[in-house]
Amino acid sequence: MSDLPLPLPDRRTLGNSMNQNFDPTNVNKFSKESNKINDNQNNNKLTDSIEEASISPVKLKQIEDMRQKILTYNLLTEKTIFFSSSPGSSKINRCNVILFGPSGSGKSSFIKSLYRALYNSPILPPDASNKLKIKSRYHNEGTLNFTQLHLVEETDNSSGIILCDTRGHFKMNENEKEQFKIILDGKVRDGSLIEQRENRDPFALWEFWKKSSELFPNEIINPEEPNMSSIPHAVVFIFDGSSDQIVQEEDEKFYKELIVLCKRKGYSSVHVILTRIDVFEKMIFNRNKNISEIERNTKLNKKKDEKIEEVIQTLGVNRSNIHFLENYHVEGQEKNSVEIDYHILKTMIDILNSAEIFMMSYMTQKETCFCFGGGKFY
Repeated sequence: MSDLPLPLPDRRTLGNSMNQNFDPTNVNKFSKESNKINDNQNNNKLTDSIEEASISPVKLKQIEDMRQKILTYNLLTEKTIFFSSSPGSSKINRCNVILFGPSGSGKSSFIKSLYRALYNSPILPPDASNKLKIKSRYHNEGTLNFTQLHLVEETDNSSGIILCDTRGHFKMNENEKEQFKIILDGKVRDGSLIEQRENRDPFALWEFWKKSSELFPNEIINPEEPNMSSIPHAVVFIFDGSSDQIVQEEDEKFYKELIVLCKRKGYSSVHVILTRIDVFEKMIFNRNKNISEIERNTKLNKKKDEKIEEVIQTLGVNRSNIHFLENYHVEGQEKNSVEIDYHILKTMIDILNSAEIFMMSYMTQKETCFCFGGGKFY
């Protein structure tokens, strides 16, 4: 076997910019082009070809392997003994991943970027393209409704992967906390705008004992009892990683309480995604123009560690479940980026692993109290 070229430094570690015009769809292309470099390329094209060839074929293969693993995902297949012996497990053939976070943090953009990384195309499926509402920093609202999107369709040979986009938090009050609870309980209809009622039903006397934040219109609530297929299997919080403070001081109590609720439900591996690492890198570099590249990279790594430590201390999330990512821009490049794809797909694999841990924990319990109101189901 011929020696493979060394991979470029990882920009998530060193902060070096990568060529965004690479096409990772054909690994063999790099070896073919490298044979032609000395024959008919001028100096500029020679430089470009060398840069392309320097991308590690190992990383390109890892990306393709992750794509295939997600596209052909089979729920709990590596845990067949557990899967076959657990009551009701045979009825589960989908994995539900739900996203929460402040308004404008990048939830919908992450979903769009994940579709693009998975299918290696800037063109989204019609379902995702029609449902996703991307909010810029200059608009007040992005996603308004609880939205389920099929990242991978369920088939006879593979499990479905459902991404659930939610309305961004912007008030961080009791209403939004109750909205979080009913979503986590799997009680919400797809496509519904989750908000509280203004008036109580005069014939429903029990409503007068409830807080206003606990009152929801009937059209929001799914009439079917929550079950293993309807509840979330993995919970992800998304924040803007380029912010000076990841979780604003006035919002800390709100998000701490949400994390506690998740852990009470059995989600021991809550994930946190920090978006806009590209913006964060530029900010650090622009503030340190007068020092060497090595010093800038050192400072970048230090600042990244500080932000991760901030999340650990504030929310109590494991370091291994915190991910710094770059989303594709709304009007992004035509060709996919190797680095963006790699980190997004790797993050999705980690999230799926956490979902399976939750499912196993959930199904091994003979009786699970999953509803905050005290209701029980098997």
